[in-house]
Amino acid sequence: METFQLIGYAGAFIIGLVMGITGSGGSAMAVPIFNYIFLMDMHSTTSHSLFVVGMSAATGVLLNYKRRTIDWRLALYLSIPMVVSVFLVRKYILPMIPTVLFEINIMELQITRDLVIMVFFGLLMAVGAILSIKRGKASYSSTSEIKKGPIFILLMGVGIGAITGITGTGGGFLIVPVLVVFLQCSMKKAIVTSLMIIALKSFVGFIGDLGSVDIDWILLLGFTAISITGLAIGIYSSQRIGESNLKKGYAYVILSISILVLGRELIHLI
Repeated sequence: METFQLIGYAGAFIIGLVMGITGSGGSAMAVPIFNYIFLMDMHSTTSHSLFVVGMSAATGVLLNYKRRTIDWRLALYLSIPMVVSVFLVRKYILPMIPTVLFEINIMELQITRDLVIMVFFGLLMAVGAILSIKRGKASYSSTSEIKKGPIFILLMGVGIGAITGITGTGGGFLIVPVLVVFLQCSMKKAIVTSLMIIALKSFVGFIGDLGSVDIDWILLLGFTAISITGLAIGIYSSQRIGESNLKKGYAYVILSISILVLGRELIHLI
């Protein structure tokens, strides 16, 4: 096994660890690992990422179930529109996007679908991280109430579903800030509720890809098993980490990854 692949499998453990602690960030690392280390194209990358993140998130929900930290009402309001929009995007819209979007002949540059998706992905992570950092010092109630109304939440779900369907991400880096900032969840409740939503929409997105993408099942199942191991350790550790530290850690991990992704794409473009 090549050194790069060993790094990729080590990354699988870190993916689970971060998801267990913060309820997000799994796809933020899975997408670059499959794309940069295992050298998959973006459609295959996003498909593999959806499966890993979905399985890890589902395991996290099961491990947290007895603690009763899932806000089922919010999970339902957000999950239904997300699941529908993710499936439609993965099944019908993404396959229609050409590999090369356009060329700049003067500079001999090709603007590809993969490049645009990765830049979009990096920018979204940066926005989610900055939003969390700015709100990091605010205090939130321990119970969540739907203060923006169900229509607002449904529209938010459609938007996040469409965005994460294109990028192949679980969307925790968007879902957690929405739950905490707009819907006033405590951070620990937001983490587990986010895992529930991520699991549902990731599996639907992956199912939408079957038949249009070649899946490396040996790599995928091994990678997922390592990620789940890290997740179990992360969940155990999160119970001993304070609320404010969870918020800070989540935000800065996502911001760091977004900078790495955007930097790599910029260097590749030049």
